[in-house]
Amino acid sequence: MDFSSQRGPPRNGGRDTLLQAIEGEVIPRLLLAHRRQNRRPQPMVPAAVADGDSISTYRPQPAPDDIAHLAELLLRREKAQAERFVAAVQARGVDTEAILLDLLAPAARHLGVLWDTERADFIGVTVGLSYLQGLAHNLSGESAELGTNGAGGRRVLLVSLPGEQHVFGTQIVAEMLRRARWDVWDAPGATEEDILSLVKTEWFAFVGVSIGAPEQLEALAALIRRVRRSSLHRGIRVMVGGRPFEGHPDRVTEVGADATAIDAREAVDQAERLREWVSQGS
Repeated sequence: MDFSSQRGPPRNGGRDTLLQAIEGEVIPRLLLAHRRQNRRPQPMVPAAVADGDSISTYRPQPAPDDIAHLAELLLRREKAQAERFVAAVQARGVDTEAILLDLLAPAARHLGVLWDTERADFIGVTVGLSYLQGLAHNLSGESAELGTNGAGGRRVLLVSLPGEQHVFGTQIVAEMLRRARWDVWDAPGATEEDILSLVKTEWFAFVGVSIGAPEQLEALAALIRRVRRSSLHRGIRVMVGGRPFEGHPDRVTEVGADATAIDAREAVDQAERLREWVSQGS
């Protein structure tokens, strides 16, 4: 089963694809965190103030400058400062719903605008979006601290072969991995230079790459060789996906990968297996 999704071909160096992902995947994940938060018992917050015979409702909101400031912290990879800033906004009386919907989601859009207007590079936006989603999961109370050095060995980068219309990091696969407590970095529209820069500067337990046609196997093998040579993590593992691997497990070895998966559930199982190999240093 092909667990990738169909998208239009990347244009402008993948710029359109990244913007589509922000609107179609990243922001919905933030809103999903909001829905989960609403299922939990909420603290009592005074929302109504008597004013003569009328009742006026006041709920503190993030300030307009908060959005740009948070986005700047994320672009500078100042994760701890971003967490403290969100906590400071909460201390002003802004509730979780307003932070998710009126701060984090607009910050994601702001990162997209910075990318679209070439005021931020691909890596900066990708890292920022990953941190942003982590903030949302922390606010929803669904994620635990995974530690440092590659999130306790559970960080994964999901990409498609540059120029390919099928994106490995679909919302289903990414969300399944996140539910299994993986720190998922999906980078739609990434060029080969983007991918190599990411693995060179950030620690990943493994990289997942998807293709859509057998004709791409040679290019995939070349990319995998470059990823292994460039990776900050010298023992990095590679999972591949896409229709060319269905019924052809031998192709996994041919391209120099370590595993494949037929669906999102198996992708999680394979991820755990790859992590065990990394831990054992094999």
